[in-house]
Amino acid sequence: MKKIILLVIAITASIGAINISAQDPDVAAIAAMRVIKADSLSIMLGKVYGTQAAMNAPTSEERSVLVKAFENALNVESLDEEFKEGYKLGTQYFTNAQGLKNRQGIELNRAAYAQAMLSRLEDTTITVNLNTEIKDINNEAKRLIGEVTELIKDSVNLMGNAGLINIKSDSLSQNMGRFFGAQAQNMIKQKKFDDAKLARFIEGFNNSINVDDSNQPMIDGKMLGSEVLNISQNIKRQLQLNMNQELFVGTIKEILADPKVPTTEDFKAIDTQTQSYMREVQAFTKENSPEALTHRTMGKKYIENLLEKDPKFIQAPSGLVYKILEPGKGKQFVETDKIRVMYKGTHVDGNTFDQSKEPIAFAPNQVVPGFREALLMMRPGAKMIAVLPYNLAYGDRGAGGAIKPYETLVFEIETLGLEETKPEEKGAEAAPETKGTNAEKVAPADANKKAGAKKAKSTSTKKSKKRK
Repeated sequence: MKKIILLVIAITASIGAINISAQDPDVAAIAAMRVIKADSLSIMLGKVYGTQAAMNAPTSEERSVLVKAFENALNVESLDEEFKEGYKLGTQYFTNAQGLKNRQGIELNRAAYAQAMLSRLEDTTITVNLNTEIKDINNEAKRLIGEVTELIKDSVNLMGNAGLINIKSDSLSQNMGRFFGAQAQNMIKQKKFDDAKLARFIEGFNNSINVDDSNQPMIDGKMLGSEVLNISQNIKRQLQLNMNQELFVGTIKEILADPKVPTTEDFKAIDTQTQSYMREVQAFTKENSPEALTHRTMGKKYIENLLEKDPKFIQAPSGLVYKILEPGKGKQFVETDKIRVMYKGTHVDGNTFDQSKEPIAFAPNQVVPGFREALLMMRPGAKMIAVLPYNLAYGDRGAGGAIKPYETLVFEIETLGLEETKPEEKGAEAAPETKGTNAEKVAPADANKKAGAKKAKSTSTKKSKKRK
């Protein structure tokens, strides 16, 4: 069966900032939505894999074999751990073999692979460090794949190269067997398999590997079953969603029961739709992860308590909460002013994540939205406490290790006035002074950010780079 897409693994970790409001999370509603999302995703993924399987097995006879092998692979999940581990190892061979066949045209020797795997598994005399052995095996595999690929490309002498291609393919098969044998031996030691469990492990391996190479629908069904299980595990791990196995498998079977053979356009349409929905689901699960819910709830309660206990705190339409300690004098600052600032940033639990030890200069247009809004309210000599809900701070991204996603932040800000420009620097913006501040160690957003500000890029004109 052709490799479709690693729908879960291939999704990029960063989707971009999500424009969300700092509302109190409804835990019950979120739990219900998780079920809806998981069910919808189960159906859509079932359509993707079912459509691909139907394209690869166009006849009813082929589909019958495929479905039987598919169901057998799924049934393995109900068996004991040792058998499942052995079966999984055999399936890894088919996955790698299919990949090499489809990409490079390399035919592996299953018998050579199995013999090498079992020999390596039973060899207890090897003292080489496992990581070193795996590294050496990988290097040998790369070399062999390269050599076989070049031989296959030489179409003029392909017949003359057939014997050499077979020899090197057998060597590659043995190489893979040693690799998985070493991995299996390490796993067996960690799980402390006794002789009975080891025998069950080998039984599972033999059951998996004993498939007719010429029966492609059977191999496709076997791989499809393993793929379904892997997807469910990946989604559970990465998105904290419990796939609806009944809907997932049922959708695949329903498509395979339809005599219609899907077209490439059919597959592209459902594939595109599913990937789009996957991004939506990923955004939802990130926003409503246990950590995100904790920080959102803590931030909301902190702001509510603050407004209730101290009437001097004001909440702006944006959601920014602030209290003016000193009004300052003169004109309010504007976007492009380079303002000399002293600040202290804390979490809502009172722990400090960043604090300036000496004045630092930056412009309002260089900082996160909440800090910018606070600066534009201030004048020279002003002091303020500003509470930034997560959507006015670092949102769903967080910053470095100091600021977690969805955190509400508290800043004590003092503006000392505009940065003085030296005579020889008139007409050019001076870069903010950054030496000796804790922000360099904490790095809220990255190594060049301070209190939500980017350090000005050092150039001949010393112009600041505007925050994206």
